[in-house]
Amino acid sequence: MIVEPGIEQDTFKFLLEEYLAQINRNDALQKIRAKAWDHFLALGLPTRQTEVYRYVKLRNLFSQNYQLANEISIKHEEIASSIYPECRQSVLVFVNGYFAPTLSNTSALPSKVVTSSLTDAIRTYGMFLNNFWAKAIKEETDPFAALNTALHPNGIFIYIPPKTVVETPIQILNVISGNNQLLLPHLSVFVGAQSQINVISSQKVLSSSGYFVNQVTEIMLEEDSHVHYTQALCGEHPASWHLDAFRATLKQNATLKTVAVTEGSATVRNDYRILLTGENAEALLNGVLMLSDKREAHTNIFMDHQAPNCHSYQLFKSVLKDFSRSSFEGKIMVRQLAQKTDAFQLNNNLLLSDHAHADSKPNLEVFADDVKASHGTTMGQLDEDQLFYMKTRGFPDHEAKNLLIFGFCEQVIERINIKSLQNEITQRARGYLTKGDNG
Repeated sequence: MIVEPGIEQDTFKFLLEEYLAQINRNDALQKIRAKAWDHFLALGLPTRQTEVYRYVKLRNLFSQNYQLANEISIKHEEIASSIYPECRQSVLVFVNGYFAPTLSNTSALPSKVVTSSLTDAIRTYGMFLNNFWAKAIKEETDPFAALNTALHPNGIFIYIPPKTVVETPIQILNVISGNNQLLLPHLSVFVGAQSQINVISSQKVLSSSGYFVNQVTEIMLEEDSHVHYTQALCGEHPASWHLDAFRATLKQNATLKTVAVTEGSATVRNDYRILLTGENAEALLNGVLMLSDKREAHTNIFMDHQAPNCHSYQLFKSVLKDFSRSSFEGKIMVRQLAQKTDAFQLNNNLLLSDHAHADSKPNLEVFADDVKASHGTTMGQLDEDQLFYMKTRGFPDHEAKNLLIFGFCEQVIERINIKSLQNEITQRARGYLTKGDNG
């Protein structure tokens, strides 16, 4: 990857080198960090000419002078309202990208479930984790994901042993405190054969100005395991950047279901890489963007069918008003061995302003003969006939529009399986037209 010459990129890279020097060189992750840093240098920083970043205003990121976030102490009272009722005894907390055990509570989880920092985990599962990360780093294509692995302060490790059904949902709460900081949360989840887990990733923003979150979530699903993962990126500061890399590998008969809800910021980018490596694996990805003002959100997906009889489903919806922008790039790859693949991808966009803009690029690459695959995109506005009908039924214009917007989003929102979060997102969707950075 070629880096364009420019002051912004050079300055940004210099800052990253300074951050690397601040990392504890004696910690248990040092060998992995070194491999990740070398891989980051080999990939290079992306540019606007980099295909998967062409809609992202990278110059605005590179021109910032972020400081590596410090580990700080906060009180439980500051975050209590952000812990979902279903997760009060099953919450793991990041503060500025650092795992905070004293703010976490896992008393509702089965005793055989392991939750710890990554540095503690590598002391116990060293050979397994070193092999896993060495392979993951080698295959990583996104430089920011490699950068996270090189620089993250200390992530969270979750291990679900085989034949373990975790009934209680686990919340990962990312607390952001301080201004103009770089935060690097890293979550590694390993789900044993015939096990089941439900994870919710959310955040609590205490910052009064912009910040940069560069986050990695990696999930390994063994045979016959089931994972439901929900991400809620709401309440971001309008000047913030949030780059999120989601990586998952599914073995035979494994099922992954995800829901992502995003309200945008200066830039939010969700980057998915899903590998279906075992026969009959199934990945169902859902997302909804509700953007306003000048906020942006971008989604990039690589769905890799490597084994026969696998099923993938992607449904992503965007609602945009004011000067907001979104992009969706989804690629379904069907390898030669992946016969009997069933793959679906759809991106729906609802534009409520002449100045709002959405880009969409679905993509399908097939090397197998016996495949069922489809993809599509829609761009539209509110249905005037439906709006007129609702007004004749006595609904005020504003309320009628909000109900139609919620109806557009509902198909995704109803797939959130945590009731309190589903209710929160429902209210946000129903109040979308009153949403904005200035009121």
